[in-house]
Amino acid sequence: MKMFPTTNSYRLLVLAATVLLAVSYATAGTIGTYTGSDDGASTTGPWPMSAAAQTAFLAAAGPTSLLTFESLPVGYTNPLAAAPGVTISFTGPNFGCNYSGVCNSTYGNLYGFNITSGGSQWLGNVEGTTTYSFATPITAFGLYLTGVQTVFTTSFTLTFNDGTAQSLNLPINVNGGASYFGFTDTASFSSVTITNLSDDAWGMDDVSYSTQSSVPEPGTLVMLGSGLAGLAGFVRRKFVR
Repeated sequence: MKMFPTTNSYRLLVLAATVLLAVSYATAGTIGTYTGSDDGASTTGPWPMSAAAQTAFLAAAGPTSLLTFESLPVGYTNPLAAAPGVTISFTGPNFGCNYSGVCNSTYGNLYGFNITSGGSQWLGNVEGTTTYSFATPITAFGLYLTGVQTVFTTSFTLTFNDGTAQSLNLPINVNGGASYFGFTDTASFSSVTITNLSDDAWGMDDVSYSTQSSVPEPGTLVMLGSGLAGLAGFVRRKFVR
C-alpha cells in the first residue's frame, strides 16, 4: 500500500534539499573583486580610489589580519616568515634595496613604496612571482600595489586554487602610483601567487587576509551529505509500502 507524505514531510524534504544546495553553492567558489587605482599618485598620497576599494573589500571580507612589513628585517629573505602562519616565497632574483624583498626607502612613485600611515617598509618585486602561503585556509585577500607601469607590464595576474584553478587580472597603472586589489571567495584557499614577469620594479604593502575560513571542512561536507541521504531514505521507507 502506498501512502502519501504529509505537509510536514514535504517540508522536511524541501529543507534537506535546500541545505544540500546551499552546501554545493558554498563549495563552488563564487568570487567578488574590489579594485581602485590612483594612476601617477605620489608616494605620500592621497590614494582616494585605492582607499575606497580597500574599504569596500574589508567590509565584505569580515575579520582580517593586516601585514604591513614594518616589523620585518629589511633585505631579501626567501622564503620570508611574514607573520604567524604566513610565508612568502619568491622566484625572482635579488636586485637589492628598493627593488627586491623588504625595503624601507624608495626611488619614487614609478617604483614600489610604503603605504602604511607612519610606516616606511614595503615588499619589492622584480621579474618573477610572489606566493603567499597560509597555514590556515582563508577566504579573502587584498593588498596595495605600487609603481606598476604599462610601459613595462602587459600581464599582471593573481592565481590561486579554491578547488578549481583560478586566475584574476590585477590593475596596471600607466604612470605608476598606487592601486588596490582585493577579492573574496565562498570557498577557501591556502595560497595566492602574484605574477609579473616583466622588468618593472614594483611593490606591495598593507596586505589583508581573512582570519578564519567560513567554509565547512571536506569531512564535514561528507557527513552532512550522508546524513541528508539517510534522511531521504527514512522518509521514503516511511511513506512507501
